[in-house]
Amino acid sequence: MNKDMVVLRENDTIERAIELILRHCRTGVPVLTADNRVCGFVSEEDIIKKCLPGYITTLKNAAFLPDYGQFAKRFAAIRYKKVTEIMQEKVVCFNKDDSDFAVAAEMIRRHFKVCPVIDENGIFVGCVSRAYLIRSMILEKNREEKAVLKYE
Repeated sequence: MNKDMVVLRENDTIERAIELILRHCRTGVPVLTADNRVCGFVSEEDIIKKCLPGYITTLKNAAFLPDYGQFAKRFAAIRYKKVTEIMQEKVVCFNKDDSDFAVAAEMIRRHFKVCPVIDENGIFVGCVSRAYLIRSMILEKNREEKAVLKYE
């Protein structure tokens, strides 16, 4: 689990979400209440979807549509809106005591890239990402190799 507190608050803007996602190289950021409970999640996909026309997901190919700067115009129209307008409210959180194996299996099954982690009281303590899980596997492998070398 990554314990850095890259989070949004309910009153933050979509522009702030974009700044955090870009600055910290994240695919999404949890939204917290004043008492540090997860109330939502904003992903790159949520932001991009909000900047596209609603019908775009029903098309098989949007290449034939003229752009006319629609994307930039739509972003300008939403940038100062609150993240609560686009956040996903049903957020899957993992417990800080969950095993990496269980977390990895669930993240892959549900196609998640990053998820909030909470403690036994439901308080946000960090995030787990696919990159973290890969790093964790590499570190574990290195620890195992060092342990074998000590006994040889």
